[in-house]
Amino acid sequence: MVCVDLSTCPTFWASLGAGLSVLLSAIGAGLGIGISGPAIAGAGVERPEVMLKTFIATILAEALAIYGLVVGLLSIFAIPALTTIEGGTRIFAAGLTMGAASLGAGFGIGAAGSAMASATAEKPERLRSLTSFRGR
Repeated sequence: MVCVDLSTCPTFWASLGAGLSVLLSAIGAGLGIGISGPAIAGAGVERPEVMLKTFIATILAEALAIYGLVVGLLSIFAIPALTTIEGGTRIFAAGLTMGAASLGAGFGIGAAGSAMASATAEKPERLRSLTSFRGR
């Protein structure tokens, strides 16, 4: 399909959505790792036995980039079947939503991971209550 005007080209909007999904998810993952990483490293210096336990924040933040990549790839695979501008804008909206959600989640994971690492370095027995979802 050859598009003359990019504002009505479904391939353009779908490709932009796929790119935004991957780009913003990678930025969100980097943000989460960048915020929590120094605190995790500091906790590992203070108490080496808690280093691997507090590393979960880094793993969760990295999963955001993987989710964005999956949404981006699924979007790219759907591009050849697009015929209308509505389909292109749906994929654009999906990519933008995935990217924006990853940005917010990356900030939240980073802040929570940083607090968890600091609290665990202070009192290692607190890690169990910080990572479990049981009521009080």
